[in-house]
Amino acid sequence: MNKFFLITLYCLITATTLSQPLPDGYILLYQQSFSADAALKDFRFSCQDAWIIKGAKENRYLEFSADTTYITAFRSPMILGIMSQHIFGDFILEADLMQTGREYERRDMCIFFSVRDSSHYYYIHLASQSSDSSHGIFLVKNGPRYKVSDWQTEGMSWGNEKWHKVRVERNIVTRMVSVYVDDMKKPVMTTRNPELVMGYLGFGSFDDSGRIDNIKIWGPTSIPEEADFFEVKK
Repeated sequence: MNKFFLITLYCLITATTLSQPLPDGYILLYQQSFSADAALKDFRFSCQDAWIIKGAKENRYLEFSADTTYITAFRSPMILGIMSQHIFGDFILEADLMQTGREYERRDMCIFFSVRDSSHYYYIHLASQSSDSSHGIFLVKNGPRYKVSDWQTEGMSWGNEKWHKVRVERNIVTRMVSVYVDDMKKPVMTTRNPELVMGYLGFGSFDDSGRIDNIKIWGPTSIPEEADFFEVKK
């Protein structure tokens, strides 16, 4: 009876930890809950002064403001925090996101992937309304960003002081990217684009404010390599 109870308990814990089953060969490669200030050492920022760890005790999170001195050479996101110690190919990323800005049509948060440097990357733009320049998957390739998502919903309902569970699935063989928000069975946007492959992952916004917590990244492997672009928080 005790053995049966333990097995059942283990299954319940596993089910609450993973939103969906993992592909064969995937393991947990990185996780971060920002319980210590040392977590900032895992990142490089487009503007270090815009980022800080806040909260108390177990309710700590990484927060960024819209106050940035970073100036882009072309139309692209201005607030970037890149996890700077590992390059990822295939991955599944989950995180909790909260948007803290005012409500308007382009109110957003971003997830960055395949980041090669400050001017070559994809970003997932989760915004209140979809348009040619908002709420979709975009590519920055040493020039102004442009939309590459095949499909996306009409927009994102951020709410006020509300956390959202976000999941990104990326397969480099098929070039497929699927993004889920809260409902892990129905994607909110997808793309199949071959431009960029491996790179760093990160979070931020085009020009708004927000919070990030409970990051987990699974994959078959990652390449340990320190990024040499953006700022280290001092």
